[in-house]
Parts: sequence; structure tokens; C-alpha cells
Amino acid sequence: MEDKRKYKRHKINDLEINVKMALADEVIINNLSMGGASLKADRRLNIGKEYLLQLETKEIDIRIKGVVVWSLLTESKADHKGNIIPIFTAGLKFIDDSQEKIKGLIDLLEEHEKSQYRTDVDPQLGEFVNLSEEFKEVFELFAN
Repeated sequence: MEDKRKYKRHKINDLEINVKMALADEVIINNLSMGGASLKADRRLNIGKEYLLQLETKEIDIRIKGVVVWSLLTESKADHKGNIIPIFTAGLKFIDDSQEKIKGLIDLLEEHEKSQYRTDVDPQLGEFVNLSEEFKEVFELFAN
């Protein structure tokens, strides 16, 4: 299936982003693009309502508005007192001048994604990693 999205989505992976939103104790970004974000929150996020997110990393601190375009109750968890807390997953479309604000964070995510790949090998120069030692036992199974 072809992805027809206007902007590339970036998974957060292990990049530490502190996310704050009014009246929510826990907010986690699933993925982010220039146009919006998918997130989980321990509060109900109403479709059509605007929310202000604060996104912080070591390098960036931005506040950005978005409007909820979809929202689902996707799970629940118990707090330390045994109370059941609903967890909502939602899609937020950024509004206002968000593209200028979010560009620095997207650049940081792209740089982080690149750093996850091995940079000590350049296949365009004919350099390859010899994995035969790491997978020697597997090769031996198929050789017999």
C-alpha cells in the first residue's frame, strides 16, 4: 500500500523527548512529522479541540499548537494506588506557524536516525562487512 502522506513520519525511538500537555501526567510521542504527531496520553483528547504541547530535548525547547483529528481509547493501566488510568492514542495536526518551530526537531530526529546506522562501511566504495564469522553456525546448518 502506497503511503500518500504529505510529510515523512519520524519515529522517536530512543531519542529523549520530554513532552508536556496541560492536565496530562504522561504524554508519549509515537511519531512526528512536519504536519503533526501521533501520541499517547493519560487523558481524553477530544476531536476538533486544540492542545498545546511542549517538546523538550537537550537541544530544543518548543511549544506548538495542534488540533486533534482522531482519538481512540487504546489501553488502560493501573497507577500506584491501583486506580485504572485510560490511555488515549491520538493524531494531532499542527497549526499556526508550526513548521518553523518543528523544523529543528525534525532535523534532530533525522540526524539521530542517521546515527543509528553503521557509518564505518561505505558500500559505494565497495566496502562490505563480512558476517560469515557471526553467522558461521547458521551457514554450517545450511551447508549440510
